[in-house]
Order: sequence, then C-alpha cells, then structure tokens
Amino acid sequence: MADQLKRCSEHLRKAVAYLSVIPGTPQEKLRGMVSKTRFGSMAEDEFPSGPLRFAFHDIAAQMGEHTETRQFDNIAAMADERAQRVIKQICELSEAVAYALDRRSDSA
Repeated sequence: MADQLKRCSEHLRKAVAYLSVIPGTPQEKLRGMVSKTRFGSMAEDEFPSGPLRFAFHDIAAQMGEHTETRQFDNIAAMADERAQRVIKQICELSEAVAYALDRRSDSA
C-alpha cells in the first residue's frame, strides 16, 4: 500500500503544480491537468480505506460519471465555483497524502 500511496502522491504533486501555473478557466485547468499529469491513472483502491479514499472518490465522482474508465466528462459543464472547489479538494488531498506518507516514514 505504501508504494501505491507514493505513486499517488507523485501524481497529485504534479497535478497541483500544473493547476498552480497554467492559466485558463478552472475547467480548462482541470481538463489539462487530467491529460498532462496522469491524474486519471490513479484508482480508489490505491488509497488506504478511510478519509483519503473517500476524498479521492469525491473528487473523481464530481469530475465525471464514468470514473472507472477515467472519462472525466463532467468537467466542461461545471460551474466555475464547483471547478474551483474540485481544484481545492485536489490540493487538500495532495497535502493529506504527503502527511500520511510522512507519518508512515516516522513510525517505520
């Protein structure tokens, strides 16, 4: 599980970096992030059961109805506020995963 979480952490860091530097509407940022950072390659079962998995599920569900096939088809139709909220959730998940990994390394 730790290796999977490290991989997710790497993808989330790339996603946050992309979202913070690329100009455009929130929807354009999310669409670009999905295509450029391999965000869609992550799966729920790569996150440990509990808050991290729930957070990823919530993000993916908001981005598209077909998360299992990584067709994030709801992005274009999102209102700006909702897209901004998803971006914030991605940033928060990235921080939470980094914290969880740090805690695991401290206890090892």
